[in-house]
Amino acid sequence: MGAGDHYRELQVSRHAEPEVIEKAYRALALKYHPDSGSTGDARRMQRINAAYAVLRNPASRADYDKMQPQGDPSGWDVFWDAGLVGLYKQHRRSRRK
Repeated sequence: MGAGDHYRELQVSRHAEPEVIEKAYRALALKYHPDSGSTGDARRMQRINAAYAVLRNPASRADYDKMQPQGDPSGWDVFWDAGLVGLYKQHRRSRRK
């Protein structure tokens, strides 16, 4: 994951709708909140909060997007453009049970 990439931190596409960003934030916050037990991670939660603070506001998101390079030379942008990668994995695991 690229350092400081808010979209990757929230596991969403750069083209994600605001509703998708909010759902991703809520799911990750439940998972990584320091009070959540074994999966709690205070540093990760800080990064998630910072990413959500930027991406939830249309004006700050537009400013952030202007500062980011377009495309990912490693090819990961195609994978991330699929949407909620982390939630998809979680959903697949829960269906197998």
